[in-house]
Amino acid sequence: MEVNRRDFLKLSGAALASGVVAPSLVSKAQFSPEDRLGILYDSSKCVGCRACQEACKRWNDLPAETDNAPRLAAEEGNVSRLYDAPRDLSSDTWTLIKLNKRSETEWHFMNYQCMHCADAVCVTVCPTGALYKDERGFTAYDESKCIGCGYCTQFCPYGVPHLRGEDVLTGEAKVGKCTFCQDRVYSGLGGPYCATSCPVGALEWGSRAELLQQAKERVEYLKGEGFASVRLYGEHEAGGLGRLSILFGEPGEYGLPVDFTSLTVARAWQSVIQPLGAIAIAGSTLGALVAFFISRRYIHMEEVD
Repeated sequence: MEVNRRDFLKLSGAALASGVVAPSLVSKAQFSPEDRLGILYDSSKCVGCRACQEACKRWNDLPAETDNAPRLAAEEGNVSRLYDAPRDLSSDTWTLIKLNKRSETEWHFMNYQCMHCADAVCVTVCPTGALYKDERGFTAYDESKCIGCGYCTQFCPYGVPHLRGEDVLTGEAKVGKCTFCQDRVYSGLGGPYCATSCPVGALEWGSRAELLQQAKERVEYLKGEGFASVRLYGEHEAGGLGRLSILFGEPGEYGLPVDFTSLTVARAWQSVIQPLGAIAIAGSTLGALVAFFISRRYIHMEEVD
């Protein structure tokens, strides 16, 4: 396997960091395909209304991003509505609609959010268990356990997790990312609010197995309608994504990866570098204790002399 410069830096940085933070191996939740929840995004139905994007912001109480995008104000009587137009996913934007222009006359919208990978690299590299696989298959997040190490932001092939700075002096930060609206799932209110709010059915949530079958039938239907380039993305990628997408072209045209080298690198980090880091910490501690007792012995010998 070839390791590029970026992957080498990831491994090196993780090795150095392991001497500062004692990592713990993260146990992976076991879930059956039948019980696994998922989301289906059908770009053939999406009209770019951004209802999903707005719903995500509203439910998760995420602020508008005025630093990297314009906010357009529209007066409606005595009520002023502010529209947020972020350019990319961030710690404050977990669902994003972008325009995918394929030619001068052909374009489609694309929804970007966490893919909830079955083999989630962010979970693999998280040293505290802040990111974990819920038994229903989605990638959940416990913010109270996040130490802001940033490993997940470096390894995720989709660029989903982002650090949100909280303290300029200390550099303390927390990760922000889509959680599949886990609070709604846990409380029985329903599923992801983005899918619940989509007015045209471009986003749906439910049993991944059922959504997968529905997606395959939709792809065959669209091909029969003359859309030869249509394809399904997410059935097998990264162990099978919890977020399935119907695309009108190759994944690369939408900025979606097909090479998951980071998974291999992450496994090496977890199985080799993490244990070595723990051994190094234990060795350093033992060495310090040995040095302490030896020094005390010499002090006592000098007092006797």
